[in-house]
Amino acid sequence: MNDRPRIAVVTGAAGFIGCNLAARLVEQGWTVRALDNERSGDWRRLAVPVERIDRDLTSLSGDELDSLCHGADALFHLAAEKHNSSKTTPQRTIEVNVLATQRLFDAAANARVRKVVFTSSLYAYGSRGPDSMTEDDLPKPTTVYGASKVAGEHLLRVAGHENGLAWTVGRLFFIYGPKQYAEGGYKSVIVKNFERIRSAENPVVFGDGKQALDYVYVDDCVDALLAMLAPEHDGRTYNVASGHAITVNELTRLMLEASGSDLEPVNGPPDETAGTVRKGSPTLAQRQLAWEAKTPIDEGLGRVWGWLEEQP
Repeated sequence: MNDRPRIAVVTGAAGFIGCNLAARLVEQGWTVRALDNERSGDWRRLAVPVERIDRDLTSLSGDELDSLCHGADALFHLAAEKHNSSKTTPQRTIEVNVLATQRLFDAAANARVRKVVFTSSLYAYGSRGPDSMTEDDLPKPTTVYGASKVAGEHLLRVAGHENGLAWTVGRLFFIYGPKQYAEGGYKSVIVKNFERIRSAENPVVFGDGKQALDYVYVDDCVDALLAMLAPEHDGRTYNVASGHAITVNELTRLMLEASGSDLEPVNGPPDETAGTVRKGSPTLAQRQLAWEAKTPIDEGLGRVWGWLEEQP
């Protein structure tokens, strides 16, 4: 009988989602190899024992990638250049999200990692109308970031086809929760407006505030990623979405309520989200993963505010 602990590699482990995932894995008895370059992460977020690897994914040699993956039962690949940074550094986005990602998948296949879970994005779908995005929709990315995520999905599929690598993709919508910092590169309206409220500044609503986004609490997101480990989900792609879009106007109202603030929102100029409704269908994940986004948005915002109030 093999009693060795299960080993999980988590790239982007010092990031917002990665640190929450790594903490849950450790709680469940996994040994975690945690890779992060701290460009948008912070090791202080990760208060659990992990094998810490302070490296940029692009800097790892083939031998180092093989060593990273050696003996691993699971690889959670979260490390990526973000949507906003891709606008100013598209070449870096391709280097990380495509080229380094392809090398990592090859190393995982060579090491016979049992399962790869890859975090893709709603930006793989591109610009859509108000209808829910479904996994059957043809990806039509309209950004370098979205295109890089689609490329990552396809490269993982190739590794599975050519080398027998087991994989599942999660297309993440707007994930929020504790340990999400504005200085970490997150442009979330939740992060920015809670920081404004903490500083006794009016929250800002860009445009008319009718743009609507699909938010998922980070603990629910982690539940989804862990559910994807099961072999019956090999070779499949799932939205990590609530199926509900909330307008920025309503979101801001709930944030003010959660913080107990009597500040009033002010309007700023329209931004790239103006006139958009971005929501995903959770039906496939509900049916096959037995997963759903359980945390109500008002409850989740209350937790975020409580965590922020504990910070120095």
